[in-house]
Amino acid sequence: MNLRGIDLNLLTVFEAVYQERSQVRASERLGMTQPAVSNALARLRHLFDDPLFRGRTRGLVPTPRAERLYEDLHRALDGIRGVLVERLAFDPAGCHRPFVVGVSSSSGLLYGPLLYERMQAEAPHARLKVRSIDPEAGVPALLREHRLDLALCHARFEDPQLEQPVFAEDELVIMVRADHPRIRSMPTLEACLKERFVCSFNLLHRAHEAALNNFLDEIRERTVLEIPTPLAFIHAVGRTDLLVITHRRLAERFREIHGVRYYRLPIDVPPIRCHLVWHREMTADPAHRWLREQLRAVLDDLERKLSSWPA
Repeated sequence: MNLRGIDLNLLTVFEAVYQERSQVRASERLGMTQPAVSNALARLRHLFDDPLFRGRTRGLVPTPRAERLYEDLHRALDGIRGVLVERLAFDPAGCHRPFVVGVSSSSGLLYGPLLYERMQAEAPHARLKVRSIDPEAGVPALLREHRLDLALCHARFEDPQLEQPVFAEDELVIMVRADHPRIRSMPTLEACLKERFVCSFNLLHRAHEAALNNFLDEIRERTVLEIPTPLAFIHAVGRTDLLVITHRRLAERFREIHGVRYYRLPIDVPPIRCHLVWHREMTADPAHRWLREQLRAVLDDLERKLSSWPA
């Protein structure tokens, strides 16, 4: 086959439509009009003599032929991107691309706005999309298909194509409203077990450490309000005498904004690790490297604020 007779830009359209499962989202991602994407798909169908995608209302579904084509074409396009990346510099001021970061639990509230603030200082035209990754098991596929640039995960994955260094260590704390009538200093275990709690669904899962799990077993028995996300903690704490078990960095953010108090747990437990995860093929990408640097700078700022416990 003579490649000079084929518009290779059609292959990037196929890749985007396959990954997005939507002509609308693919057109936004590629900076093309929807009619242009539709026209490109029509030419691809003729080229491969296959419908390639079916359905419209609930998203496009690849045909078996498209499933087979995607792996080979995606690998080839990534190879071309890798060659070009080595010769291209990244200019944040001229960047208009969206960056997509996947987060679990409350990390979006903690890192999202701060990351956006840093990005805007250097890349005012870039966009940030923070996506929930629940369950975390889907992260490898999302990274492989470039639907995520980065992910912040508590889990580690058995996937040799992923880079997943430890990004941060955190600890669980007890958070209460500032004028709580009984909890005015670091509570004892006995004092904790006389109180009632609000917990997020995720925290009610079993922990790996025996001491923490035993403590959480007691907390589960005293949990009278269960909410789907830690982002609703502040509303529950501000209106009740309930105690919350949450991550220290999130509690510090709530303290800054809402004036709550937080204290150490009355038990010794190891720190909780969060991993920064990305696909290995993006390691050398200048824009991706810049994004990782911005996120680590956000963490450094948070670390400075957590250098000592609040009085």
